[in-house]
Amino acid sequence: MTVGFLCLVIPTINAEISGNPNIAHMGISQPGGNMEGKEVRFGSYASAFWSIATTVISTGSVNGMHDSFMPISGMNMLLGMMVNSFYGGVGVGFLNFFIYVMLAVFMGGLMVGRTPEFLGKKVEAKEMKIAMVVALLHPFLILAFTALSSHLTAHDTNMGWWFADATGKHNASGWLNNPSYHGFSEMLYQYTSCSANNGSGFEGLADNNPFWNISAGIVLLFSRFLPIVGPVAIAGLLAQKKFIPESSGTLKTDTGTFGLLVFAVKVIIAALAFFPALALGPIAEYFSK
Repeated sequence: MTVGFLCLVIPTINAEISGNPNIAHMGISQPGGNMEGKEVRFGSYASAFWSIATTVISTGSVNGMHDSFMPISGMNMLLGMMVNSFYGGVGVGFLNFFIYVMLAVFMGGLMVGRTPEFLGKKVEAKEMKIAMVVALLHPFLILAFTALSSHLTAHDTNMGWWFADATGKHNASGWLNNPSYHGFSEMLYQYTSCSANNGSGFEGLADNNPFWNISAGIVLLFSRFLPIVGPVAIAGLLAQKKFIPESSGTLKTDTGTFGLLVFAVKVIIAALAFFPALALGPIAEYFSK
């Protein structure tokens, strides 16, 4: 968990204290780094640190406007919520981590030619099916609803009462204050934050309307309550099985090697599931500057 946190927080702090390269190209000095959307009393360093801390532990509190951070910083905030187990939510931090442990135990056991075991209980197909459903539900909800909102935006769909806001605009394109890659990141962040139970947002998005309130609520309900069932079901299945004494061939789960295996499983699953979306948002924005 700590390795994952450091992999996110170090590049974010570096990006923010280095400042905006576009402003630097104009010959303007940035002694405080990228200070747009930040409070002077915190500065870019503390703001960058907390932007990652709040997204990996799902506090939802912010001390700077995440929408104004550099593209790499925005990507790291998204990754913290997408992985959702670099410490994880307050009070339920082990919930998602347990699923990754199950997947790592199963993969590690197969690689060494042993029946996967965890805490003296065999991990078999039924537990893996549940674990995979839980692991895939998170990216499915985020990406499916982001795709829907992106489609509506790209076609400038007339939303009628679904987008009845104070401005009187009813077309989907009206909810984006930023175009192109950053606008996509705003929509991706909205659903990622809901799915990870975070509460923070890229507040350039005009999301106080029926479409966003209802769709984000659906993501929040399904992504918060359904994953709770999985770990409890796995625990119940393991509790019914006979205890198997540890032997010389048992895959140890209290070593640094196993910790690296769990970390690798997280990275692989997150990369495969979310990299295409990140490539369309913050990564594309970074290389377009």
